Amino acid sequence: MQKFNSSTKIIIGVDHGYGNMKTAHRIFKTGVECMEEEPIVSRNFVKYKDKFYVIGESHLVYQGNKTESEDFHILTLAALAEELMFRGLHEANVTLAVGLPLAWMKSQGADFKRYLLKEQELHFEFRKERYHVHLCGAEVFPQGFAAIVNLGAMRGMNMLADIGNGTMNVMQIIDNKPLEKSLVTDKFGVGICMKEIQKELSKENGEDIPEMLIEPLLWNGIQGRTDVTAVKVERIAKQYAENIRKRLVDYGYKEGLVHLYVIGGGGCLLRNYTKLAGKAEVTFITDICANAKGYEYLAAQKQRRQR
Repeated sequence: MQKFNSSTKIIIGVDHGYGNMKTAHRIFKTGVECMEEEPIVSRNFVKYKDKFYVIGESHLVYQGNKTESEDFHILTLAALAEELMFRGLHEANVTLAVGLPLAWMKSQGADFKRYLLKEQELHFEFRKERYHVHLCGAEVFPQGFAAIVNLGAMRGMNMLADIGNGTMNVMQIIDNKPLEKSLVTDKFGVGICMKEIQKELSKENGEDIPEMLIEPLLWNGIQGRTDVTAVKVERIAKQYAENIRKRLVDYGYKEGLVHLYVIGGGGCLLRNYTKLAGKAEVTFITDICANAKGYEYLAAQKQRRQR
């Protein structure tokens, strides 16, 4: 463990998803529950300004604008602590490297940056460990595109599909150049599929089915199961995945002519519940932290150019 050192300057990439928060090395669910007193059971909480926030017991409801509540501010604190913990630090000068859906960069980028930097001197606790972070700045990059910056030249016609819990972001890339006019943010994330499955299973069982019992079937496939639950999940997941494929076609995907790059949690559904996984011109980026790593890479590049 390194000693506290306020001269330490680092970049931390944070991918603010509606389903999961991701840093370059950590992943956790986006649930936030505020409490006036210290939780009795959970140790997975942020203590900030005399309030306690239990983290990761659920997913956030889709909000459209991530600055509408304090949720993502608190989740950012938890993400900073998780990544600092990985790096053996409790104190650092940090440049945040974050992203937004492709089509929202212009309309929300400046507001999101102000939101993240509204308090630059951060003193908080996470899992009863104290942290001190001085935010030196924040850089906002296109979500999805950041995940593929290290893949090398993308010749010919390409399409990027970043399918998260709240949105699906699509961009066309021709001979390594992103097409501005092709940017699309579609509110058709995996959360829609999850809600439909929960609705169907609730009818069958007469009670609500928690997401944690369904998620393994989405991420890993039904793996030969033939019970009623698995059959229902497979039917709904296949329908959702096919609807995604049709939307990609509407946005310019042409099978055999366009190389498709798929990232995000929705990529698991396309891999498990469509025939796209077997096609040579489809690449699934399975690293769920790819965006966060890409944000750090882009921020470091920008810093080098400015020196």
